[in-house]
Amino acid sequence: MKKIEGFVMRRLGQEAMIVAESVDLIDFDRIVSINSSAAYIWESLPDSDFNSETIANLLTERYDVDGSTAVKDAEELATTWLNAGIISE
Repeated sequence: MKKIEGFVMRRLGQEAMIVAESVDLIDFDRIVSINSSAAYIWESLPDSDFNSETIANLLTERYDVDGSTAVKDAEELATTWLNAGIISE
């Protein structure tokens, strides 16, 4: 997977969102509000290739979560982001 070029995280007060930087990519259905854990993951992921294991590793490094829960959460997050069109396979 990789982040789709042109999508960035922006903070508005306490809220974080993934939004399009380019007018060509603007689609208000693809503004994704994210919590602090997802914001940490977005900022920590490389711009190039990553997978759900990469996300799971970030979760276990930072949070007190077991490996199987981290993998499940990572897969759900990746699916959500794929469906939102902000990352690609």
